[in-house]
Amino acid sequence: MAHLSPRVTASTGAPSVAALIVAPVRQRAAALVTAFVLVLAALLTGAVTARPAGATNVEDTFTDRLNQARSSRGAPQLTTRAHLVAVAREQAVRMANRSTLYHNPNLTSDVNNWRWVGENVGYGPDAATVHVAFMNSPAHKANILDRDYTEVGIGAVVRDGRVWVAEVFRRPARITTSSVRTVSSVASRPDHALRLGSRGAAVTRVQARLGLSRTGYYGTYTKAAVSRFQQRQGWDGRGNCGRKTWARLF
Repeated sequence: MAHLSPRVTASTGAPSVAALIVAPVRQRAAALVTAFVLVLAALLTGAVTARPAGATNVEDTFTDRLNQARSSRGAPQLTTRAHLVAVAREQAVRMANRSTLYHNPNLTSDVNNWRWVGENVGYGPDAATVHVAFMNSPAHKANILDRDYTEVGIGAVVRDGRVWVAEVFRRPARITTSSVRTVSSVASRPDHALRLGSRGAAVTRVQARLGLSRTGYYGTYTKAAVSRFQQRQGWDGRGNCGRKTWARLF
């Protein structure tokens, strides 16, 4: 049986996968994070590449199956971006060279202009098998189906009969005509515990992970859902989302 984990996993089992989600950039000025229309973004952020230059059949398989999974559930397909493909390929090669499964520790700096960014990594005998493992793991499946993401880059390398893959997901922070690196304070979790009355993108993220309506407001319904999640972990289940709960969710 495959060994699956929502955090970095190193296992000799096949396939093995790991997922990572990073919280939004916390800008000092909220106006820096702007809403946008996806169609307009496609026109302004450069060429949309359905198949990036030099894409392999293995990468195409991952991309096709990922977007098929989204389409079958009514989610819009993700646009492939060459920049994200390059980041993903570099991570796939690093993992293959070390024969170790791990997340890109520089993901938030390697990927530019992001509001949301995430990563799935895995290895296995072939692309189809690893994709099934992703879809059978709630954390990885959540990355693939997440409607907050609009773009993806997939990099894969085959080494000694084993496929190593990294899937990098992004929702841009803003519309731009060039690749501009954002400079800001980046947090993988909120600065403080989320509780009744909390508002913002981090609350929306928790709600999305738990399958709740994304209101961005931490009300009694969200608290109850978090409490149930905590109880399933064997915890007290007080319903506040602190560092421990956030780490287990993502």
